[in-house]
Amino acid sequence: MENTLALTLLLQTQAWALNIMNLASFLGTEEFFLLIMPAVYWCWDARLGFRLGMILVLSNGLCDSLKTAFHTPRPYWVSLEVNAWGSETCFGLPSAHAQNAVAFWGLLASYIKTERAWAAALVLSLIIGLSRIYLGVHFAEDVFCGWALGFLILGAFLLAEKQMKDKLAGLDQEMQIFVSLLASFGLLSVYALARFSMDGWQMPSSWANCALAATGNAIDPLNLKFTLTSAGMLFGLGAGYSLMRRRMRFLTPDAASRKATCYLMGMVGLLMIWYGLGELRQGQTANIVDAIYYLRAALAGIWVAVLAPMLLVKVGLMEKGIDRTEK
Repeated sequence: MENTLALTLLLQTQAWALNIMNLASFLGTEEFFLLIMPAVYWCWDARLGFRLGMILVLSNGLCDSLKTAFHTPRPYWVSLEVNAWGSETCFGLPSAHAQNAVAFWGLLASYIKTERAWAAALVLSLIIGLSRIYLGVHFAEDVFCGWALGFLILGAFLLAEKQMKDKLAGLDQEMQIFVSLLASFGLLSVYALARFSMDGWQMPSSWANCALAATGNAIDPLNLKFTLTSAGMLFGLGAGYSLMRRRMRFLTPDAASRKATCYLMGMVGLLMIWYGLGELRQGQTANIVDAIYYLRAALAGIWVAVLAPMLLVKVGLMEKGIDRTEK
């Protein structure tokens, strides 16, 4: 870590790049993916939107477990020389931004199937990962590991998708929903194993003190928020997509104005769920807060996959039918 810390300090001498790196980092955040995935699902290609959502929650959930298993610090947790131009509460290795960028943009490039798409995915993944080193929230090895794992997850996802697509499609709706629930609990079980592997490990107090001095924000690396969010979204998207395909398939709109209207209406509902349920955490016990994280993500997934399309069909902005991309 000491060796790669020098790279962070070197990059941070280029203060002019701060705004660019903040923007690049935003492209790997939960908030950004909440904006883009529903747009693809409602307005262009529901199946692609579903696939992007699934690879993202699987990648993010596995990353949370790996972070816990490795339980390594971030640069600004261990050195006051680092400018903490970002702030994170969870462990460092691997970088979720780097890992998710490769998985998400790589899957999108595999759908578009052009050299330009692959080049764009590569550039985005590189600059997002680099931004995390620059901002002082990751060591270089965190990012390299994230990139490598992202490629592994992308390859495994594409391979497993071919093997499992027809098998899952052959199940009845109730069994598909049950499989989504099992997958969700499976993600939680992987995290539980990671926690068990820590074997009584205690975080050095110097990490917490250094992080607090650098940003004024306390760290809480064993918080379940991200794992529960990934698991809840996995269930919600899976169950919602099954309901949509069996009961209420829809045609994505062609006109740009209608696409924009569908997106805005759908996002209003999604943001109400996300931030409205988030407000319920205030004053609650830790167990209730954890339940809210899971429930919020599950409802958000169901809203995106089936409830928003139902509403948009009801008000005449979408039509029922099998989309041309699914024929």
